[in-house]
Amino acid sequence: MKAVVLENQAALVVRDVPMPEPDAGQVLLQVRAVSICGSDVSRYVKGHRTYPIVLGHECAGVVARVGANVSHDWMGKRAAVIPLIPDFTCDECARGLYSACRHYSFIGSRQAGGFAEYVVVPEKNLLALPDTLAFESAALIEPATVARHILDRGNFARGQTACVLGAGSIGLMCVQWLRILGARQIMAVDVSEENLRAAEKLGAQLTLNPKRVNVAEEIQRATGDGVDLAVEAAGATQTLAQTIHVTRPRGSIVCGGNQPLDASLPMQFIEDLMRKELQLHGCFMSYSQPFPGHEWTETFAAVLNGSLDTAMMISHRFDLSAAPQVFADIAARKFPYRKIIFAPPSE
Repeated sequence: MKAVVLENQAALVVRDVPMPEPDAGQVLLQVRAVSICGSDVSRYVKGHRTYPIVLGHECAGVVARVGANVSHDWMGKRAAVIPLIPDFTCDECARGLYSACRHYSFIGSRQAGGFAEYVVVPEKNLLALPDTLAFESAALIEPATVARHILDRGNFARGQTACVLGAGSIGLMCVQWLRILGARQIMAVDVSEENLRAAEKLGAQLTLNPKRVNVAEEIQRATGDGVDLAVEAAGATQTLAQTIHVTRPRGSIVCGGNQPLDASLPMQFIEDLMRKELQLHGCFMSYSQPFPGHEWTETFAAVLNGSLDTAMMISHRFDLSAAPQVFADIAARKFPYRKIIFAPPSE
C-alpha cells in the first residue's frame, strides 16, 4: 500500500509499504480522509523521537478487515479514529487521566498513523459514524475535542467572556465551542486578517489584530476588567505573556498552544499572575472518564447537528501523494491555511 513516511527531519516521502495486519482486538481501517495537525508539522520541522514513522491521527475511513475477537459487524462500517491508546492499568488511567498514562501509545506518533491507505486501530479506538457524515468532517472530530477540552480545563461556564489568542485551527474550534456553550462575549486575536474573518464568521463578536491595535487596551475597554477566560492557542511566547493583561482578576488562562522549548518568559509574568490571583491551566490531548470522554460525545453530537461547522474549517484539499510538497510549503510559510485534508487512493 502507499504511505507517506517521515524518514528523518524534514524528510517526508511516499513509499510502498507492507499492508498491516490487524491483531486480536484490532481492525484494519481504509483511510478515506486525514487531516494535518500542528503536531505533525512540528515533527516534520523539528524532528521526531523515532524513524521511520507514518504520521497522521486526525482520520476517518471504512473498516476493511477485523482481527480475532472483534465483531464482524464492524465490516464495511465507517469510523473515526480515537488516537490515544492508554494502558488502562496505571494509576493515572484509574483516575481517568488517560493523557497522563505512563505507558500510552498514540496512532500517528508512537505507531503508524493515517497518512496511508490503511491503518491498524484497536476496536476500542473506533468512533462509529453514520453513513450520512462526510469523511472529512469525521476527520475533524479529534481536533474539535481538543478545543472542547481546553474550555473544560479553563472551567468555562455559560455567560462568561472569553478571548482566544491565536485563530488557527484549534483557536477557531475554541471560538465555535464558546459560541455553542453560550459565552456572553467572544474575542479573537490573530495577526492574520483572514483568520480573524473566519473567527468572526464562526462566532467571535470582537476580532483584534495586534499589528493594528493595542489588544489589552481594546479588551479592557470592551469588558471593563478583562475576560473570564483567556485561551493561548498560538503557541507563541508573546501571546502567552499577553494572556495576563487581557484576563480579569481571578480569571483563568489555558495554555493550549505548544510553546517553543528554547524560549522563556520574564518573572514579571509570575508577579502579574500572583497579583491578579489568576488560574493558569495546562492542556494536553482531550480525554476524560469514561474513555474517551464527554469531549468526544459532545463533539460528535455537535458535528452531527451542524452547530460545529467543519466545512468552514477546511481551507485546502489534496491527494495524499501531495503530502511531501505540502509539508515543505507549510514549513517555508508559502501559504496560509486552516485545516488541510488529504484523500488517500480509494479502490
